[in-house]
Amino acid sequence: MLFPELSDPARTDQAVLLLHAHPDDETLATGGLMARLVADGYSVVLVTGTRGERGEVVPGPLKHLEGTPELAAARVAELAGAMRELGVTDHRFLGESVDDAAAPRVYSDSGMQWGPAGTAIAADDAPVDALSLASLDEVVDEILRVIDETGPAVLVSYDEKGGYGHPDHVRMHDAAAAASSQTGLPLYMVVPQAEPSQVGDLEIPLEPHRHTVMRALAQHQTQLTLDGEDIVLSGGQRHTLAAFERYRLAATGGTESSSVSVSLRDPEHSGPAVH
Repeated sequence: MLFPELSDPARTDQAVLLLHAHPDDETLATGGLMARLVADGYSVVLVTGTRGERGEVVPGPLKHLEGTPELAAARVAELAGAMRELGVTDHRFLGESVDDAAAPRVYSDSGMQWGPAGTAIAADDAPVDALSLASLDEVVDEILRVIDETGPAVLVSYDEKGGYGHPDHVRMHDAAAAASSQTGLPLYMVVPQAEPSQVGDLEIPLEPHRHTVMRALAQHQTQLTLDGEDIVLSGGQRHTLAAFERYRLAATGGTESSSVSVSLRDPEHSGPAVH
C-alpha cells in the first residue's frame, strides 16, 4: 500500500497530483515517490509552476545559458527527459490545460534573494508575471482545473516553508493547501532532508528505485552534476541521495500535520538503507 487514499481496489483510475515550482524540483524532492507510483501502476500527474528561467547554471559547457532566454527551453527539455526516465506521461505547466484550446497562462520564475530575516524572498527584479507575485486565487483556480481534469486522490507539494523558502515554492504550497481545503483532497508535504527532526507520516525507501531517480537527475544538466553517489547543485552544494523520502500529511488547509501515520517500509519494497 502507498497512500491510504489509494487503497480502494475499485478505484484504480485515481491519480496522484504533484505540484512543483521549477524543473528539477520534482526529481530532487519526489523522484522516489514518482518512480514508486509508476512501478506500482498508479497514475502520476505533475504540474510545474514555472520553466525555471531565472535559475543558476552549473559550471561547464551549459553555463552560457544562464540569464538568457534559451535557458527556459533547455530546462523544459531536461524536465521532459526526466519524466521519460521516471515513466511519468502526464505533465503540464501551470496555466496549461489539455481541455482548453486557449493560449496557456505562463508564470515566470521569480528568482530569489536572501531577505533581512535570513529567509528567501523574490528577487528585486522579479517580472510582473512571476509566480510568487501572481494572485493566490488565480493559481488555486489553475490547480482546481487540473484536479477537475485528472481526478486525483492525493495532492503532493512542499511544506509551508517551501522547503528552503524559495518564494515560488511557498506560492505552490499555499495554492496546494488552498486547493486541498476547497476539495477535501489530502495534501502530503515533502519533509526537507535538511530537517531530519521533522516527523514524517510516509517514508518512501529510495533503494528500489535509486538508479531510476539517478537517471532522471542526470537529465537536469543545467542544474546539477552527479559525482558518483553525490549530487552537486549549481550553487556548489553537495549531498548524497537520501535513503528515504519523507512526507507529512497536512491537516485541512494544508498547514499543520495530522496525526495519521502510515509506514511504507514494507518488506516488498524496503531494501537496504543506503546513504
